[in-house]
Amino acid sequence: MKRWEVVRSAILSDIDAGAFEDGRLPGDLVLAKRFGVNRHTVRNAIKALESEGALRVQHGVGTFVADDFVARSLKNDLRFTYKLLGHNKSVRREILSINETSVETDVAKRLNIAPRSLATEVRWVSFVNDWPLATGSSYFPVDRVPGFAVAFAAVNSFPAALKRCGIPEYRRKWTRITARRPTQQEAQRLRISSSSPVLFEANVDVTPDGAPIKDAFSVIRSDRYEYLIEANDYPNINSFGGPSPAAG
Repeated sequence: MKRWEVVRSAILSDIDAGAFEDGRLPGDLVLAKRFGVNRHTVRNAIKALESEGALRVQHGVGTFVADDFVARSLKNDLRFTYKLLGHNKSVRREILSINETSVETDVAKRLNIAPRSLATEVRWVSFVNDWPLATGSSYFPVDRVPGFAVAFAAVNSFPAALKRCGIPEYRRKWTRITARRPTQQEAQRLRISSSSPVLFEANVDVTPDGAPIKDAFSVIRSDRYEYLIEANDYPNINSFGGPSPAAG
């Protein structure tokens, strides 16, 4: 057996044993010293494990166990769809708080309600297995979605709660994705450094007649997440990434 194959087998055994804290592998130099080989040998082992789907390499960020990675496909129908890469994984949401609160001007504008109007605010953290993936808040106008706090507390599902409130159908109006540094509180919730970049996703959902019923934002760990945009779903997007003239 070649040296890189020995290293590959050892790393794979560590993955199966859950030995890598937070799903991140040590650097090449650390692994090379541990196995008594050079960095080239370690990289060959990692490359093989990456091709097998066991590891995910983000250049300039690190090497991660693929079980900690989530892919999200952007579709033009209703909402995003998730794909969990790896085996034996599950996504769960922990509710931090559910309150009726008067909303600030920016939230009110997106919900098309008067400033300081009441909305149900849901704060949450989502996890892949036991590792945090994202945290955020969602707002639902009380006058359009009455009883949402009770409904959501019972089911911990936005679609199911909306259905209980008499809104069985809705669609995504828009989604905006940017990148920034997390606040101290966000970094603590996501268990990352405050210098680590995160993805910031904001979106608004509306009823079939166009009335906004949800304004939300998510702060997402960029080292465990990717978006997939399929060109066939967006025929009016040109090759430079912007809307074509026909799209208006």
